[in-house]
Amino acid sequence: MPNLDEKGKADFSLPRSSRIRQNRDYRRIYRQGKRFSNRAGLLYLVKSRRSDVRIGFVAKKIGHAFARNRAKRLMKEVYRLHRHELSSHYEAILLASPFLTGSSYKEAEKAILALWRKAGILEQ
Repeated sequence: MPNLDEKGKADFSLPRSSRIRQNRDYRRIYRQGKRFSNRAGLLYLVKSRRSDVRIGFVAKKIGHAFARNRAKRLMKEVYRLHRHELSSHYEAILLASPFLTGSSYKEAEKAILALWRKAGILEQ
């Protein structure tokens, strides 16, 4: 269930605290994390002491800047809307594949949710 704000509305924001931003965190997760993949990309996953889920988004090896930006926007939007369905106490890095640049939101959502399901962090 998503967090509720003071007015009782669902909170689907994407605060900085729910994203991985430090280089040392990326390196640690790459080194220690378990790897899962499908057509959406790669997912590195590691257990965490934090009570919430933190995730980082990477789209380095995809074509031009507009393609990388589109892939990252799709990944962030899927995460933002489905963050409340993920198991807590995890940190993850999601690396985009070229599939995301040419897919619609629905296709990207389906592939990313399947990847999370494969990794065992999607509650349902």
